[in-house]
Amino acid sequence: MRSMPRLVSLAALFVLIAALGSTFFQVIAPYLLPLFLAGMTAVVCQPLYKYFLARTGNRLGWAAGITTFSIMAAILIPLVTGVLVASLQLYTFAHSVSDDREWQRLLSKMRTSAESGSTSVFERAVDFGNQFLPAEKQLKAEEVAQQLKNRIRESLNQVGDRSLGVAGTTVGVLAGAAGTIAHFAIGLVIFALALFYFLCDGTNLLRGAQQLIPMHAEYQRELLEEFAKVVRSVVVATFLAAIVQGVATTIGLWFLGFDHLFVLFVLATLFALVPLIGTWVVWMPCAIALLLDGHIGSAIFLMLYGSLFVGTLDNIVRAYVLNTDTKLHPLLAFISVVGGLQAMGL
Repeated sequence: MRSMPRLVSLAALFVLIAALGSTFFQVIAPYLLPLFLAGMTAVVCQPLYKYFLARTGNRLGWAAGITTFSIMAAILIPLVTGVLVASLQLYTFAHSVSDDREWQRLLSKMRTSAESGSTSVFERAVDFGNQFLPAEKQLKAEEVAQQLKNRIRESLNQVGDRSLGVAGTTVGVLAGAAGTIAHFAIGLVIFALALFYFLCDGTNLLRGAQQLIPMHAEYQRELLEEFAKVVRSVVVATFLAAIVQGVATTIGLWFLGFDHLFVLFVLATLFALVPLIGTWVVWMPCAIALLLDGHIGSAIFLMLYGSLFVGTLDNIVRAYVLNTDTKLHPLLAFISVVGGLQAMGL
């Protein structure tokens, strides 16, 4: 009977801890991503922090503040500039594609090929589709091109107007996206504050955590150093591979005569960061456009260039960075990258 009060007290304590833990998790759950990114950034940017720490005479607050300001400037300045420039170029691209002169050139080319007896890839595709339609619903290539013109113009005009609104930061866009902007701003502030305190008090936090781990302090230090090295290598390899793929894609499109290269570079780099996607989202529509325009050789070259060269750069850059930073054997690093992609189904 004496154990009953203890069991009741212990159960009440567990319930209280669970309730407080659940409440605490609900409070911080919306901002777990900024906290996680701040922690990873603090690990990756340790060399920069140590540089400023030595330059400021081991003043933790000053070094952490300068490092945080430098990182935020390195993130925000290219981001804002890129969004503005890309939005303006996207607006120009949308209206240039929907220009009547381009479609008149395409229709004139179709008429010329029809008069000469030759057929383009676009016309052959229309003829192939007409085989599965009744006679009253079959269309000529010129009629299909006219319908495509109207639909693409309508869609791209909407995209262009939205892009111009983003570039000009109009009151209507700001009002419509007020909630998203506020959430992003709060997350950005939490990221900056967490990054500052992770840099400034990271040593004390690690020292307190080490006291709770039943392992020798020297072994913990070595594990943390290896973990930081691996995280830094993976992050650098990911972003460097995406940038290299974006540059390679842009060079290929520039060689084939495409315009608005900054937008294409930004899109290729962003899609290269996304698993299961990649830069083919950018170069494949361009290859299809070349194919429909009759440039079959250029289209085949772009597809081979994108799939064989640009697609392989990802594995090469990742393996090189992992081999350089983590001192893995090149063969082991390459097999790790390719095997990881296959295991994850990417």
